[in-house]
Amino acid sequence: SSPTKSATPSSSLSSKPSSSPSRSSKPSSFPSISSSPTQVCLDTPNWKDVGGNGCDDYTRYGSCSYADSIIAGDMGSASTHCCICGGGSTTCEDLRSKCQKYINVLDLGFNESGLVAPLCKEAESCSCEEAADHDVKIVTNERGEQETVGLYNECKCYFWSRLCEDTRRGEACDYAAEYCCGDYWYFGLGFGFEYLNSPKCYCDFFNYAQEEFGHTLKPKALNISEELDSAYACSQIQTNIAGLTFDAVDSIRKYERPRLEVIYNETNGQDWKNKAGWMNEPDHCQWYGISCDSKGLVTSIDLRDNNLAGQFPFPIYSRNTFNGKPFLESWWWYTKSSLANLYHLRRLDLANNKLTGTIEYRPLYNLYSLTHFDVSGNQLSGELDALVTPSLKHVDFSNNKFTSMRHFEKYKVSPLQTLRFCDVSNNAIKHKSTDLLENIPPNIEQFFASNNQIYGSLPESLNNLPKLHQFNMSSNALSGSLPVFADSSLSLQQLDLSNQKNGFTGSIPKDPWRFLEVLNLAGNKLTGPIPPDIRKMTTLEEFDLSNNFLSGQIPSQLGQLAGSLQVLDLANNGLSGRIPTQIGQLQGASVILAGNRFDSSIAPLSLCIEEFDLDLASDTKFCPVERTALSDFYDSTKGAEWTNSTNWLDEYVHYCDWHGVTCDDSNRVIKLELRNNGLSGRL
Repeated sequence: SSPTKSATPSSSLSSKPSSSPSRSSKPSSFPSISSSPTQVCLDTPNWKDVGGNGCDDYTRYGSCSYADSIIAGDMGSASTHCCICGGGSTTCEDLRSKCQKYINVLDLGFNESGLVAPLCKEAESCSCEEAADHDVKIVTNERGEQETVGLYNECKCYFWSRLCEDTRRGEACDYAAEYCCGDYWYFGLGFGFEYLNSPKCYCDFFNYAQEEFGHTLKPKALNISEELDSAYACSQIQTNIAGLTFDAVDSIRKYERPRLEVIYNETNGQDWKNKAGWMNEPDHCQWYGISCDSKGLVTSIDLRDNNLAGQFPFPIYSRNTFNGKPFLESWWWYTKSSLANLYHLRRLDLANNKLTGTIEYRPLYNLYSLTHFDVSGNQLSGELDALVTPSLKHVDFSNNKFTSMRHFEKYKVSPLQTLRFCDVSNNAIKHKSTDLLENIPPNIEQFFASNNQIYGSLPESLNNLPKLHQFNMSSNALSGSLPVFADSSLSLQQLDLSNQKNGFTGSIPKDPWRFLEVLNLAGNKLTGPIPPDIRKMTTLEEFDLSNNFLSGQIPSQLGQLAGSLQVLDLANNGLSGRIPTQIGQLQGASVILAGNRFDSSIAPLSLCIEEFDLDLASDTKFCPVERTALSDFYDSTKGAEWTNSTNWLDEYVHYCDWHGVTCDDSNRVIKLELRNNGLSGRL
């Protein structure tokens, strides 16, 4: 059994054995995690077999199914070169695709010891050229424990985590966990591991691999038979923090204050709008924007709109000791970010400031208490990670300069279940939507990604969001057919997919989303008629289908939305026929219909009166001023009592055809003869 983990870093180190068992040598049949793939696979892009056929022909007809076949060629075995080494591949994506296929179908991705095969190593090296020389060191520290150095690699993390999710093979997850979560110590057989950089990251990988396909992670970098310790990874932070909190609240407060001072010093604190108490007040819980719990531990930092300027995350000050004892830089307690040591922090709001830089997310992922993260309205750049902390409920990266976004990784089990609000709008994110949203958190309630460069069709995963209330991906480059949002039909209230550079195509669903309050599909390439069943959307307040290619008549059933509908925008389509009089039932609503092909030369009279907000009311073609004047004359002379009022106030009959009205060729009234017709009242 594993030893009881210590409550403090210093005692944790002293409780481990002074030496570790010797390591067996790595098998030579496949490269290890840091070996060059060219040791096994020759670089032979022009390889051909004896028949003159290259790898593309060899793999196209399924020859890789016969892994034992040997075909003599210029460079030897076709099965080795084409199938295992990926010969004939011209792109990194091609190599990755072959690696994934062979892991799934032929089980050629790893050898009997679970080490990566040359093909997958080629794919990794190709995909991560800048990390080609990335070398993982295995060292023995002064206490005799084995330790990895330099294991974390962002590019290889992405490569292997995608394979881990796509292939559902444990070996791929082994590599993914190490490259994503970073270094660890091994204390020897029976004594387990210490996770140096991000134990919470390891914890999530453990849970994902175990729950999804029953795999327990193994330490590939060390190549030992012992499995990684999952229980301690999931409790390491909480155990140590809880122990420190229980035994030494004062010590915690002593290291919290210097970290807050870093924020002040690194963001031009002297120029803040409000810096009350900062650096002067002895109790940092009294500083402006800082909130603490009953024990005096920092739980909230709210410095929104306070003129902070500088790098984010804030760099940590240099220190070599913790509570007066030696402190190792590789441990998760020591990070490059001062925020990452505030383990009781639940809320961080730094919106609307002048923060710059790219974010290193790995240290922040240890903040297991943080639920609210808002850095919107700054000048941050690079890549954003919406699953920045394990317990996250609210995350806002909007109005920055981010150019990419990590997809929602399946292995981050914790935040995938907790996240409710996500806003990444108004950036420069350029991603394929199916990759970006493939694993969107199932309990998400509000998702905003407008004004980016996201392209492609929306994934089917959007059909499985039973709690979704708001979804806004307007002003991107989306295309394809409209999503169904099947499981969201009862909860979805606001849907905005307007103004797509490429544009959604096809028709509007005949059975629309019943409980929507806002539906904006403007600026796409939708065709066909407007479904009459829109009338069933009885809670609809804003309905915008402008700037599409819709045809047919405006359904009269839209009038049944009276009482709820506030905005109806059908402008710039190909709608024809008459404008239905039932639109006049939408009293109090703003109705926009310009830029269509209506058959009738004039709009219904009831829509042209002053009390109704119709954009065409100012267009004399649709709402002639002389017709309006005659309508007023009819009302003031009690037209309902006239002897003959044929056609007067008819919604569609031209006013020149009303009884007693004579017009010239330009439809200007030149004569009004209503003698002996029962007029009364005041002119």
